[in-house]
Amino acid sequence: MKMKFNKYILLLSCCGALTLQGCEDFLDTKPTESYGDDVVWSSQGTVDAVVLGNYGNAISPYTGFNYWDKIFTNNLIACRSDCPGEARGLMENTFGWGLNDKFGAIRHCNLIIAKVAESSVLNEKFKKQYTAEAKMMRAMIYFDLARKGGRYIWVDRVLKQDDEFNLPLTKDIVESYQHILDDMRAAIPDLPTSAVAGRLTQNAGLAFLSEICLTAAAYTDDAVALHKDGKSLYEEAVEAVNGISGASLDPNFGDIFNEKGAYTSPEIILATYQSAENTTVQGTDIIQLIPNLLNSNLQQNDCGPLFTKDDIFEGWLEHAPSQNIVDAFLVIDQKTKKAVRWYESSQFKENTKSLTREEALALGIHRDEAELAGDFKAFKVTTPGKSISDLMYSYRDKRFDATIVHDGSIYYGEKIACNYHGNVSRWATKRYGQDHVPLTNYLQRKGVYTNCSPRPFYNVVTDYHKVVFRYGRALLNKAEALLRLNKVAEAVEVINETRTIHGGLPKSTAASLTDAWNDYKIERRVELYYEGDFYFSLLRWGKYGHEANDGKEPGGIIDELCKPATFIEIAKDRSAAFVGNVQFSNDKRKFDVRSYLFPITKGVIQANDAITDKDQNPGWE
Repeated sequence: MKMKFNKYILLLSCCGALTLQGCEDFLDTKPTESYGDDVVWSSQGTVDAVVLGNYGNAISPYTGFNYWDKIFTNNLIACRSDCPGEARGLMENTFGWGLNDKFGAIRHCNLIIAKVAESSVLNEKFKKQYTAEAKMMRAMIYFDLARKGGRYIWVDRVLKQDDEFNLPLTKDIVESYQHILDDMRAAIPDLPTSAVAGRLTQNAGLAFLSEICLTAAAYTDDAVALHKDGKSLYEEAVEAVNGISGASLDPNFGDIFNEKGAYTSPEIILATYQSAENTTVQGTDIIQLIPNLLNSNLQQNDCGPLFTKDDIFEGWLEHAPSQNIVDAFLVIDQKTKKAVRWYESSQFKENTKSLTREEALALGIHRDEAELAGDFKAFKVTTPGKSISDLMYSYRDKRFDATIVHDGSIYYGEKIACNYHGNVSRWATKRYGQDHVPLTNYLQRKGVYTNCSPRPFYNVVTDYHKVVFRYGRALLNKAEALLRLNKVAEAVEVINETRTIHGGLPKSTAASLTDAWNDYKIERRVELYYEGDFYFSLLRWGKYGHEANDGKEPGGIIDELCKPATFIEIAKDRSAAFVGNVQFSNDKRKFDVRSYLFPITKGVIQANDAITDKDQNPGWE
């Protein structure tokens, strides 16, 4: 019988329960919140509800997929003309990233730990489980802070009204990760081996631990102080993934992220679940991934072909996949049987020729000449009867069609045309960059349920889930740790698991550390697109340096975070195409070494007497 996470509801009516005490000091989120002992802590059922009531606080930082892929990388592009400064790495030291926003959530964790320890109504089994859940939730909250800013304000007890609330930051990043690792190492043995969907388990703890180890090692140079039992953090990451039991890769990659695999995929280790009983499309990511393309709009803008169902796509599209991410999905060369970029395959090169900028502009399918600036690509078909779309999109990694809607796709039963003035193109509006149409001429399939009936409209009810931890991600964490241990052959063997089972690609034959890192970075990008991973992986790789970051010294510039966002434009007759730069400042991006950490927000320094300008992260003064 399937059970949904949202069924676990902490009824506030029970929590006469819940009282708030005022606080005028720095921790202005009222961390002195407390529960009435006579009700909330008096039975196993109400304690269970309190524990589950804090899950959202711990998990939410890991489910904002579009935020990280759109704001901080060029995987996704905002489909409106307002491209925020932080999307281009142009933030200031006033940027708020949550440093002072989590004290209520942290207090919930500390309160659970304290109250469970003194409980007379819980047996030892539940005491251990609830304490472990609270410690893992606390680790999840603090890891999110550490990966962003390095240091944070550590609170591991229930603060009283007369306590000092102006608390200092951790002394350094090593201390930050020591607290997180201590919590995780203590929690994992007492987490349940299995649980209903949406609840923390030992597998979830092990998967999460593997990623903590990688990030901690990157930012502390694998500090010996963080080692356990004489083993490096990379060795601990490998052991954590090896300890996961009962999970396996799902051969149906797309189903992991839609209704077909929500409760049945053997790959999902932890996900959040919403029920159709109280969820509509508007309350999910789906609404922002569906365009607004009625037949009447297509006719007004001379776009087509018309859809068989006039109003099938009436969503609020806010972001679309870039050509940058599309380029990462490899193609199987039909002569060599090797996996290559689409423009490097023999079938593409033998049937096309490259165009100069002048020749590309002469096609007359651009909107602004600035789109064809810098490192653009343009091609024309040389073999009569060939379609450039077929040449670009055939023989792709299997995850491509499961992730991206492109020219020639079938989507919600409709034939999709992403060419010049196609029915799903940037031309299907008179107000360019304003009306929920894809600026890149792509849509996203990953994370969209296929059974929204009669169409994916804002008020249509739907179940929905978002994957937090899964086995494929854990395997790639293991591969990365093996690369850092210079175990190239073992790492490539692990990379090939997702590459072949999910991607249907030929195995990587990388023999050198440089080649293995190249294949690994491509693999992780396509495997974990729209899972909140790419930005933080790029930061780790930059910290490692050398083979992990294009041969640069550790802590160098990360080229991927400086590259403009790109789009595809395909001629109406599909005889030619160019890859150009998305405008609205999406082509202006910046990364410098200070960006490995967000600033200690200026407002926090000004509000807390225990933190001074000397605590500021380097480069943000």
